[in-house]
Amino acid sequence: MIVETDSDPAVWFHMPLRDTGAEFAQWLDLQLKASALVRRRKLSWREKRRTKKFLESSAAMLRDRVEAEQAFLFGPMPPQASPLVLFTKQFACDEEHSPLHLSMLVEPDPAAGGHADTAPFVSPHFGEGLRCVRRWTRPDGGPITSIAYAWNDAARDIDLVLKGHYDDPDLLEPSLDAIDDFAKSIWIT
Repeated sequence: MIVETDSDPAVWFHMPLRDTGAEFAQWLDLQLKASALVRRRKLSWREKRRTKKFLESSAAMLRDRVEAEQAFLFGPMPPQASPLVLFTKQFACDEEHSPLHLSMLVEPDPAAGGHADTAPFVSPHFGEGLRCVRRWTRPDGGPITSIAYAWNDAARDIDLVLKGHYDDPDLLEPSLDAIDDFAKSIWIT
């Protein structure tokens, strides 16, 4: 099943995960052009190189380790910053839907540490779900903030998770309303 969005395509870009080689390279070029248009200026070669490297490694990680179904990029991050990548994951729902079940999808293992703020989150397409913003410190001392949403789609017997993390809370925090709006805009075809 495909996750669709009616969000502004100049703000949220679909990131292919299954394409490799020439198709992905073509997407990277389009992404860099779109980034320049959003920022209303030409990107430096360093910005292009850093963004390409980040996107290639993000796609490889999502394909190999997370096995995400789809990913989306938040366009309005500053050009010197890494893009924000949110990915979707669908799970067969083989147990009764409950708040505890959804919390297991969005909240980290308590042994992982950090601080998690979990609250109900209503989507016009999925109804009530959960949203969790988690803050923790990397082993090197740098801060990380993650955001995760989870809903149960009883009509399709699946749970849907939308998730992403960012290593600069000062850049992510002002974007949380835009990320919430994006989460409300997705649906499954």
